Amino acid sequence: MAVFSVKTEKMSEEEIRENQLLEEDFVWWSDSSPKLVVEENRGKHIAVVNQEAFFGDTYQEAKKKAMAKYPNRPFIVHYVSSRRGKRI
Repeated sequence: MAVFSVKTEKMSEEEIRENQLLEEDFVWWSDSSPKLVVEENRGKHIAVVNQEAFFGDTYQEAKKKAMAKYPNRPFIVHYVSSRRGKRI
């Protein structure tokens, strides 16, 4: 499920930079996910910040690891399903 946010006021320079950093991480995740979504990571959460992946058994664990290294950076978290999808 995708989550979208809409802001109607003018964005501050800090908000613009934060969105640029998130966009860079989304692009990195898109390019890197085939290498990260592997069998040993099934059932794990992967936090991505500054084009670096942090793994945890829970959302909180992955978030904690990412924030420990990058406390002031926005991050994304992806859950790798423990089940394999059907290939068509």
